[in-house]
Amino acid sequence: MSTVRMSDQLQNDIASKAENIYVRANPDREFSLNIGNKLYDKYLKTKLESMQTFLLAKENASVLEPAFLKSKGIYEIDTTLEYTVAEERTDYDGNDVPELVHKKIHYRLPTSNLSMIALLTSDPDSYRDDVRVNFKLDISGSDSNGILTIEDVVLDCPLIKEVFNTHHYNDKLYDGKRAYKQTVRETIANFSTLNQALKAWPALKDLVPQDKIDKVYEKVERNVKVRLQREAIEVQEQALNSVILTASLLD
Repeated sequence: MSTVRMSDQLQNDIASKAENIYVRANPDREFSLNIGNKLYDKYLKTKLESMQTFLLAKENASVLEPAFLKSKGIYEIDTTLEYTVAEERTDYDGNDVPELVHKKIHYRLPTSNLSMIALLTSDPDSYRDDVRVNFKLDISGSDSNGILTIEDVVLDCPLIKEVFNTHHYNDKLYDGKRAYKQTVRETIANFSTLNQALKAWPALKDLVPQDKIDKVYEKVERNVKVRLQREAIEVQEQALNSVILTASLLD
């Protein structure tokens, strides 16, 4: 075998491949079809349509800039869920004490076949023909003890529950990906050569660039070639050697 040094670059390459393999084995959870439209229908439609009806009334529309009344497609819902939970923090005396922490979950959810007038958008003068609509909801719960936990978050709406649960599921996958990558990195750091690492962990070859694998087994392939050449000549070796032997005896 040829010796391949476990260089910093090789360790980085292996760690990156490990990360990619983890992602393939643990894909993110996707949102259900049309969740953006469903959120719009439940939380925004009535309010926006009411405002739009008011603005398009004859007495109002006549004094508004015509460009502001132009209908624009809604291409996504900029969704933010906010909530407050108590998390333990260490105070100056070294004691663990609960502290209220404000958290946000943010996603841009695509929509289709929705529209609104430009004046109701965040940027009425925009040259774009489609717009993004903002949607923010506080889902903080309440607790009789005054100590909010993640279990107190209000998830009565199935749509909000889906966004919340999908976020936390994917968050755990992200943490798992980082942990897996770090574990691989720490494992291979114990070896000074790739050869040693492959002997201790054979499956590692699936994380190693092919050119490095080829380099490790380069000498093995040469040895195989030598063996095959040897086997090929053995068939006629005795006859060849007999001539050489006879000639040496006659000298």
